[in-house]
Amino acid sequence: MRSRNPFIKGLAVFSSVLFISGCQTLSNRQNLATFDEEFAIGQYRVAAENALAAGSIQTDGTSNDLLWSLHAGTALTASGDYALSASVFDGAEALMKEEDTEHIGRKAVEKVTATIINNNLNRYTPTVYDGVMVNTYKALNFIFLEDLQNARIEFNRAADRQRRAEEHFKGRIEKQKQTLSDQKNKAKDNKPAAATIQYDKSREESENTIYAAFPELEEWKTYPDFVNPYTDYLHGLYFTLSSQDSDDYGKARHSLRRVAGMTPNNSAVATDLKVAENLRRGVWSKHRLNPAVWVIFENGEAPLVEELQIPIPLFLVNDKVEYSQIALPKLSLRQQAYPHLEIYSGKKQLGKTELLASLDRVIQTEFKKEFPLKVTEAVASTLAKAFIQYKARQEFGLTGSLVAGIYQASTTKADTRSWSSLPKEVQVARLRKPGDGKLLIKAPGLSEPMQVELPDSQFSIVYVKASAPGAKPIYMIKGFDA
Repeated sequence: MRSRNPFIKGLAVFSSVLFISGCQTLSNRQNLATFDEEFAIGQYRVAAENALAAGSIQTDGTSNDLLWSLHAGTALTASGDYALSASVFDGAEALMKEEDTEHIGRKAVEKVTATIINNNLNRYTPTVYDGVMVNTYKALNFIFLEDLQNARIEFNRAADRQRRAEEHFKGRIEKQKQTLSDQKNKAKDNKPAAATIQYDKSREESENTIYAAFPELEEWKTYPDFVNPYTDYLHGLYFTLSSQDSDDYGKARHSLRRVAGMTPNNSAVATDLKVAENLRRGVWSKHRLNPAVWVIFENGEAPLVEELQIPIPLFLVNDKVEYSQIALPKLSLRQQAYPHLEIYSGKKQLGKTELLASLDRVIQTEFKKEFPLKVTEAVASTLAKAFIQYKARQEFGLTGSLVAGIYQASTTKADTRSWSSLPKEVQVARLRKPGDGKLLIKAPGLSEPMQVELPDSQFSIVYVKASAPGAKPIYMIKGFDA
């Protein structure tokens, strides 16, 4: 007589592993909740220290935890610790490179883990915009550290990442098509499974159900593939203000033209593009330009990623499956800190910030591009688990079916990890520098205005950040001369 104990014992051991990993996930979520709270109220140094500890990030910036490195780097920049932020982002970039070049065997193991358990047990996979923003923040750090040569290198790297993004996704889509084809062939070759589950019909109906639960995908106004206007604008502004030759003005014009196409009503971008074009052509000379100030405002926080569980149809020869749901990530947008900033010289209003780039929209663009791949992976995982559940009932009766159902319920989890400490949006204002070199910055809902004293330089960038409504903004200043 065949013993049923090994199956039950095996699932019991498996459940114990899931429980331990679940405890680790809960601890990480608690650490993230604490970080989010501190970051939102502008306690950036405290948030940074907690991120460094949670990610076991070393004093030289190295770490084995990419996501905590991203959070720590953002908080360190906001706290003014530019050198350590640059080191932490160096560590993050090294982990990204490792992800790109990892051994094929490790990738195969992670693919199996994602199918039979879920992706949360695998390492965090960076998005394209993660990589672009790492180089963008590194460039900002180097600007404030007066290291313009390294800032130039980082802006060029950010531009190169955006250029290579489309190639990256074409490769991913082709691999996904091959994976789907392999799964279909495997299902056909596995006669017991093919007789039990109608894979093609189940997949088609499941995808219809999923897309009905995500109507926002059709409503989102996305940017051109993988273009981040914030990065492009900083790239163009940097190559204008720190230009070494006419080629730099050409780079500035190229980036600013692209931004102008995405934000046609932004007056600062239009003026900057005109200046870059005239400097490139030699019509104007930089040292004869009017002294100017740019106020760049990182406003609010990026979307959170939440889990949405959706019941899906599975077409079986019989009804011996107790649980059939799929879990997918869903973006949850957050509020602006302030509608805009108003800039004054004494009692005279010089202007106010206008939208430059929506990071929400940058993230939505990539999310929408990735979504079909996530759906395919999630449906494949659910179908595999459903077959396990069916076989458990067939072989071990109701007890086996219930245990397998618990296994499927406990492992059906969406990967909700993201670099949520990025800003929601970026605004900009371009102003003529006041004669006394002093600005007063106000905002609707801001209790106390900021008094800013500009450096004795022809051009100045004032970088302002506020993460949540009512939070006290922080600011940093960098001067440039012709």
